[in-house]
Amino acid sequence: MSSLAISMQDSIREYIVGKHATISTVEAMPIAICTVTAAYIPKAEFEKLLRTAGELIQQEGITKFVFDKRKLTAFHQPSMEWYHLVWKEDMYKAGLRSHRKLLPEDKIFQRNVAEGRKRIARENPWYDFEKYDILYCRTLEEAIEK
Repeated sequence: MSSLAISMQDSIREYIVGKHATISTVEAMPIAICTVTAAYIPKAEFEKLLRTAGELIQQEGITKFVFDKRKLTAFHQPSMEWYHLVWKEDMYKAGLRSHRKLLPEDKIFQRNVAEGRKRIARENPWYDFEKYDILYCRTLEEAIEK
């Protein structure tokens, strides 16, 4: 582990530890991290989790959200649609501009995400993915740095 990675780990502060995920902040940076700790999150719990993250984002002036979904094994399209069409838009209004995502290594999961985005774009032509600064990263350190 690099010294940069060690120093970043030292600066991560847990905000809330839930049944399906942990929400943390990076000390002295406007960054929130949501680390999924379960293979699947039911939609109602997913929405509750992101609403909690949203409260933190608004209270602390967070401008970057790192969503570490590497533990997920199940893809759920309705949750993805709510995340993009409702939550992201609300957070954009609150000042959140950058989204960094860490996906599972599972190629089928990654393909489902890509297909899900295409479906959202097709069914919601008004929705502009380009409005958001979205990057897919391989490590937490990369997500924090970029």
